[in-house]
Amino acid sequence: MAPIELKGTTRQYLLLGVLVAVAAAVALFQLHRGGGGLAGSEGQGIVEFSPHQLPELLPVDVPGGDGGGSGASRNPFVYGPPPTPTPNLTPRPTRPPAPTMPPRPTPTPNMIEVNGRKLPPPPPFDREYIGYFGPKDRLVAVFRKGKEVDVATAGDVLAEQFVLQGVGLESVTIGFVGYPEEVTTRVPLAQKKR
Repeated sequence: MAPIELKGTTRQYLLLGVLVAVAAAVALFQLHRGGGGLAGSEGQGIVEFSPHQLPELLPVDVPGGDGGGSGASRNPFVYGPPPTPTPNLTPRPTRPPAPTMPPRPTPTPNMIEVNGRKLPPPPPFDREYIGYFGPKDRLVAVFRKGKEVDVATAGDVLAEQFVLQGVGLESVTIGFVGYPEEVTTRVPLAQKKR
């Protein structure tokens, strides 16, 4: 079946008919309900509408034209006093506490472990090995600290804290008083100054 084409006037008549049908349906609904200002089928009378009651306007009394009266007598074309500011009820922010630095750990000396015991490191050897003399089986080492010169053989104690454990041709072995024999340091022969 081919679609029906309506011409302009036919379309207008069709729309007018739909509009009249809708208006008739609304009128019947109002009659059946009995409202809308028409007499109903049950003998209801005409409903009268009352106008909205407006407040009575007071005369504008503006002495001097300052407009400082109440809201009803205020002249809207004259500026009145400025409104009072609303107090700020928001509490002021408190500053965060200043950051505190964590306490610095007290520096502990690097501990050395000897035979399962932790000991503080021995004092540094403060002398310079400048040479040796004597027979090979009983060498005597010569040390210098500033202008002071010390001589010692194996087993001697220097400055009450260093023990000369061995003397070699290129270096000496130094132990420390109060430490086990395994705790030693090697001090090489000092270079000659030119």
